[in-house]
Amino acid sequence: MTAPKTALPLLAAALLLAPGHAWGVAGEWSKNLQSSVRLITPWRTAPRGGELILGLHFRLSPGWHVYWKNSGDAGFPPSVTLQPADRLTPPEILWPTPRRFELPGGLVAFGYEKEVVYPVRAEIKPEAPATAPAATSDTPPATSDAAAAPAGEVLHLAADLDYLVCQVDCVPYRYTLTVDQPLVGDQRDQPDSDPETVGLLQAALDQVPRITRELPGVRTGAVLDASRAGETPDLEIRVLGARALAGKTDLFLESQETFDAGRPRMRATASGVVFHVPMKPKVTNKPLPARATLDWTVSNLVGKDGKPFNLEARRDVQVWAQAGAPPDPMKEGAPGGASDRFLRLLLRAFLGGLLMCLTPAVLALFIGEIFSLRLPGTGVREGAAAAATGVVGGCWVVAAVALLGRRAGLPANWPDLLQEPAVGALLVVAALLLALNLWGFLEIPLPAANAGRAGTGRHLLAGLFTVPLAIAWPIPLLEEPVGFAFGRGPAAVTALFAVIGFGLAFPYLLILLAPALARRVPAPGVWLPRLREGLGFLAGGGALWLLYALSRRVSPVGLAFVELALLGMGLLAWLRAREGTRAVARFVLALGLAACAAGALWLADHNRLTPRPLTALESTTHNPISGG
Repeated sequence: MTAPKTALPLLAAALLLAPGHAWGVAGEWSKNLQSSVRLITPWRTAPRGGELILGLHFRLSPGWHVYWKNSGDAGFPPSVTLQPADRLTPPEILWPTPRRFELPGGLVAFGYEKEVVYPVRAEIKPEAPATAPAATSDTPPATSDAAAAPAGEVLHLAADLDYLVCQVDCVPYRYTLTVDQPLVGDQRDQPDSDPETVGLLQAALDQVPRITRELPGVRTGAVLDASRAGETPDLEIRVLGARALAGKTDLFLESQETFDAGRPRMRATASGVVFHVPMKPKVTNKPLPARATLDWTVSNLVGKDGKPFNLEARRDVQVWAQAGAPPDPMKEGAPGGASDRFLRLLLRAFLGGLLMCLTPAVLALFIGEIFSLRLPGTGVREGAAAAATGVVGGCWVVAAVALLGRRAGLPANWPDLLQEPAVGALLVVAALLLALNLWGFLEIPLPAANAGRAGTGRHLLAGLFTVPLAIAWPIPLLEEPVGFAFGRGPAAVTALFAVIGFGLAFPYLLILLAPALARRVPAPGVWLPRLREGLGFLAGGGALWLLYALSRRVSPVGLAFVELALLGMGLLAWLRAREGTRAVARFVLALGLAACAAGALWLADHNRLTPRPLTALESTTHNPISGG
């Protein structure tokens, strides 16, 4: 997307000409005959902690180029270290999609010409505070809005850069690039991005290839055919669900310890694109491995929605050395193919759903619901079936939201969603609502102590409410199945979340199949209200734990406001539950409770510690940039 142009060109020019450290978002150019390079950040004032995206901004003389992570037949890629090491995590270069350069002697290089920005991702460590620079006679004055250091600290960024720039001959260079980055004065302050540099970085990040998990309907697979004696092994790579862009689509393989890759040949098919690459073993007369891990990037593909994209993939590829035709590349090269793998992942998804049953708030809800099935006039099978239906239906709702989010370009995988402050606040609110209900302060469609007859609608809603309580807890068993399903498309996602739902609803399914189990539960007596109150503390403890998790993603001041909103929810629920409260007052109090819940979500998002994900970036000076 295009960022708004800066309104201060003269001051920006003065900034570039200023000696010493550069204040703000762009360092000074380090120049030579072949290239110029500087360090840029997207911030006028950056967050005090969390992810930080920097940029190595190159401008190259005509005919010269710098390199991708696999430089090809010559050269080497740039390397960088960042200082201060006590404030920054080790940097990670995010490689834009390269182009192919034909060199004399039939050599090939992969890299960039004219102008390129290498995005560099690191994190600021908030637990190790930095100090603002002391004012000295050597400190240059601020020369622009971007250069104005805030009253808070300034982070002195230094990038030690080694790179090679080539035409026919190559020239190595080493520079230390610097930027003095102002930080916000307080966690509750909003960071401010620079419209010029944020546009440069966003354009570079748009060229960083995506993975299949982020591209619904796109699949990729590979197999290495080494069955023909005396012939070079042939790597077949297929990309389904995309078409080539005429004259521009290309394949770039990363370096591999066993094979050297030759020049790829591309063929378009009705369902996608097929590449064949000769793979020459690096050591002759040595047995080939049964499998080889390969990484590749495909440039300039077009999806079914007509939008162009670049694709990155990593596969554990089978090396086929037997007689006969090699297996289908889309079968993942594993015994039994991708279908068997999916079945194994479905089993893991079911086990992950079972583990969710043991999380505090879910456990409290299950116990209360099982006792409600023993209430007079309640059909055990009907109630259990309704609750199980609600659980599976809730999981399908989550799947639909995740698929819509991916289609809108948002990060929709399980861990990323749980890191969103608004999602974390929503889960805290859900746990608090359950606790208030179990304490008798809030009448919502969940098991009630004085319910004489619990209809199936009550159990259905209880099942639906189980899902947001369950997904608050990241289950490692579910990460691989969810990622695999999203790479396979909506049908696989729907099936996977249904299986997760069956695992989460397993206690209800067990009662549905064996109703006698429910009859073994003691009949409700005068002790049931006390049990419900105890379960309310279990749900409340889950809410406190979720608040602790939220504290790592929201500023301290923002967290205090979120807690005040939750306290308001409790107060309004208590007032609403008092005897003698009129219907109109109860309605007004319910509206206030809903407003407090919505306010908690807004406050969490408004006071987030980390910038919004890249895919949600808008080109405004108040929407910060981040990587993902």
